[in-house]
Amino acid sequence: MPPVKTIVSCPQCRQPVSVMLEQLFDVTQDPDAKQRFLNGQFNLINCPACRFQGQAATILVYHDADKEILMSYVPMTLGLPQAEQERVIGKLVNEVINKLPQEKRKGYLLNPRQALTLQGIVDRVLEADGITREMLDAQRAKAQLIQTLLTTPDEQLPALIKEKDAEIDETFFQILSASIQATAANGSPAAARRMIDLQNKLVEHSTVGQKLLARQQKVQDAVRELQQLGDRLTPDKLLELVLKADSDDVLAAYVSLARPLMDYAFFESLTRRIDRTPTEEKAALTRKRDLILKMTQEIDEAAKARITEAAQTLKKLLDAPDIYKALEQEQGVIDDTFMAVLAENINAARRANRLDVLAKLNRVQEAINKLVEASAPPEIKFINQLLDMKTDAEAEAELKRRSAEITPELIQSLSYLAENMHQAGRNDLADRLEKLFGVAVGERMAANWRK
Repeated sequence: MPPVKTIVSCPQCRQPVSVMLEQLFDVTQDPDAKQRFLNGQFNLINCPACRFQGQAATILVYHDADKEILMSYVPMTLGLPQAEQERVIGKLVNEVINKLPQEKRKGYLLNPRQALTLQGIVDRVLEADGITREMLDAQRAKAQLIQTLLTTPDEQLPALIKEKDAEIDETFFQILSASIQATAANGSPAAARRMIDLQNKLVEHSTVGQKLLARQQKVQDAVRELQQLGDRLTPDKLLELVLKADSDDVLAAYVSLARPLMDYAFFESLTRRIDRTPTEEKAALTRKRDLILKMTQEIDEAAKARITEAAQTLKKLLDAPDIYKALEQEQGVIDDTFMAVLAENINAARRANRLDVLAKLNRVQEAINKLVEASAPPEIKFINQLLDMKTDAEAEAELKRRSAEITPELIQSLSYLAENMHQAGRNDLADRLEKLFGVAVGERMAANWRK
């Protein structure tokens, strides 16, 4: 049963408010329903009259066939007679049963468990995932500590953090990070900024925060070393870096940035090195090899999944009667992987002389280019216009002619894009951007002198 738009009374001011009401969370039919339910992002009231924000009270049913969970919840505030409760729950349960194949209709469906609170359903769902009540209580304690720290005056925070140092572990930081993301996604930037400020204070004053900072610094140093090597990074050099890596985080950075060099020959060399290693060191090096192999497999599987998703998206766009409308719905998956798949399909259609397919693919590319151009910031549009010019001289002349449009954002974008192009191996484009950067800086300085 999809969410239904309805009108409810605001619990605070009793004014009518429009709400998308969702009563059935059937994870078997909609896998996203589980995360939506656990996050509490459903049946939200945003009252324009009194600014109340909260959840609308309604009967709910949660179902997961794989875990054999079927639970209902009836808010006491509704004051519904027992017969009406049973009627609504029965209707929702029947919808669950009707969508299940015959072989999955089991005894648990005949007796849905009733939860006294929404938290009761959350606890049951998490317990089915192997999260014990003790673990849940520990997480709630950490969440409560976060709230305490958020309401503590800034001048008192360092002392309180040191007092609670033993309770602030990596899980605490993970919960805080997830809270920051959820708060920002809910449209509360001020509250998210407050949480980020707290996170920075925790890094500065807690033991685990300092450890995390040191780990982050190690990773940054490893990344910088790879970037400085550039084209001089060989499989042999990478092997030496891997052998001296002293943390899993650093290994993960190497795998992420240098995956193409970690081929069969690389692992053969690593295995030979293990065979020559003294017995007391062999286990540690073997673990390192197994970890790298696992990481590369995960990267490859994720890449395959992204390519499959990109191919499916491309098919949707090709079949769509209105490419621009379809693109608006699929914007979230138009990334570098998608563009690579699109380019490969264009090349394949060209090689096979499939002019009909090539025309469709070109229309998709043109539509994406227009969409990107329309949504780009003014400085990016300006840079693209300069890069489209035939010669550097023409681009530099146009930049000088439009010197009034040279803003700090334009200069920063030119520098950022040039650096990115160097890292991507596009040195020709990076050189053009650097020349434009030099001209822009010169024009900006000249304008300042004239003032």
